[in-house]
Amino acid sequence: MAATKGGSWDRLLDAAEQVFAEKGYDAATTRQIAALSGDTLGTLSYHFKTKDVLLREVLTRRFEEMNSLRRAMYADFSAKRGGATPDLDEAITAIVLPMMKLALSGETGWRNYISLFVRLMYVTAEDHENLVPELLDPIGIELLGWLKATCPPSTHTNLAYAYQFIIGCMLDSVTQAKNDRLKRISGGAASATNFVAVSERLLPFVIGGTKAVLDIPAHK
Repeated sequence: MAATKGGSWDRLLDAAEQVFAEKGYDAATTRQIAALSGDTLGTLSYHFKTKDVLLREVLTRRFEEMNSLRRAMYADFSAKRGGATPDLDEAITAIVLPMMKLALSGETGWRNYISLFVRLMYVTAEDHENLVPELLDPIGIELLGWLKATCPPSTHTNLAYAYQFIIGCMLDSVTQAKNDRLKRISGGAASATNFVAVSERLLPFVIGGTKAVLDIPAHK
């Protein structure tokens, strides 16, 4: 029987998101998650069966929301061009800006989600090597396609590298918001939590970097 969304379903996902982000998947327990949510272990088991199923639901919930916003922004750029393909600057903006806005919105759930996501991507000790590619690779191919549509086919290799660097810069920027190292090292002049300030600097940085990468001879 499929779980009904809302109520305990959402509470359990919110709690799991927080516990997984703070402790890591392996150290987190279903008992901790149920206690934080205010629900019972029986309710958690009824809705999600196993901790692995719960993790998959946590990752999928916000990921789908974020990518819907990306596609909507990309479609808006296309509509403003009378249905034509958005240019490179617009494609990069549609890839980067929705995630940054959500992550830096001040909403605790999104910050927990990004912390968990980055942990699963880069902490190899946790045994989820298949789950993350299953989630990330299809959207990665789609977003890389947005970039490729703006450039000659000969730039495919360079665009693949550039896409990886764009995602890396974006994830690092939003992850830094948790401890705001930027504020400390800048003496308070800058903050990793300031969406407007970060986005108006990160976007030209990754756009300019992408264009620089495209100038590299394709055979390298």
